[in-house]
Amino acid sequence: MIARSVVAASIAAIVGLAGATTHAADDPAARKILRDALDRNSAGFQSGQSTTVLQQTLQNGASKTWRTLARVQRGKDGRLRSRVTFLEPADSVGVELLMVEEADGRTAQWLWLPKTKRLRRIGGNQKDQDFMGTDFSFGDLESKSLNDGEAKKLGDEVVGGVGCAKIEVRSNLPDEVYGLVTVWIEVAKGVPRKVEFRSKDGALVKTLTAESVRDVEGRWTLDKLRMRHHVRGSTTTVETRNIDNKAVFSDAIFVPESLGR
Repeated sequence: MIARSVVAASIAAIVGLAGATTHAADDPAARKILRDALDRNSAGFQSGQSTTVLQQTLQNGASKTWRTLARVQRGKDGRLRSRVTFLEPADSVGVELLMVEEADGRTAQWLWLPKTKRLRRIGGNQKDQDFMGTDFSFGDLESKSLNDGEAKKLGDEVVGGVGCAKIEVRSNLPDEVYGLVTVWIEVAKGVPRKVEFRSKDGALVKTLTAESVRDVEGRWTLDKLRMRHHVRGSTTTVETRNIDNKAVFSDAIFVPESLGR
């Protein structure tokens, strides 16, 4: 599911399309594109699972690979729930991340660490920490960056040979680490092709690029992404495999108490 998972179960969660709200300073054209992308990516999708491979390459050339099982379910309340279980390597086996969309459009996160048998809610400054040592932070996996920002369409640009609408969203949250997020959306397919994350002083921190998009049973799926961390000089690629969008799960596996079982 990097169509619906990256480690988080949804590209919408990563670039903040989920539950986008309207603000007084919004550009109506920009917000419409964001909403249409959300609607297209969520239409008809209720559950599914996939295996996902993450590989990080450091500036010195050293690398590490993780493999996960991602399970996703959209509840009757319309909120997306995702559970990501680490299968490899040995030092990460059994680690689990649960993400649940809340009524206000934000995302609650819980992490289970089998070595310490500890379940913890991720909140506050913990959202800025790296997720499992990758170039994604916990905060990158939730929706507040664009959800609570003010959107503006800057025009149209070509990304990877594909025409896209270029939209910037400025954050109005005092605790948001990114002051500006720019996303290039392929309007015809309703998928983001590129996302830039800048600090509040305007410095480019990270760039997320969609490297592979394919049609899975009538739904466009982002099945390979690359996150580049410009400050550290490292990159993390995320590739989704073995997508099964017909899998259905019990709601009971998407509660914090179920992690580690």
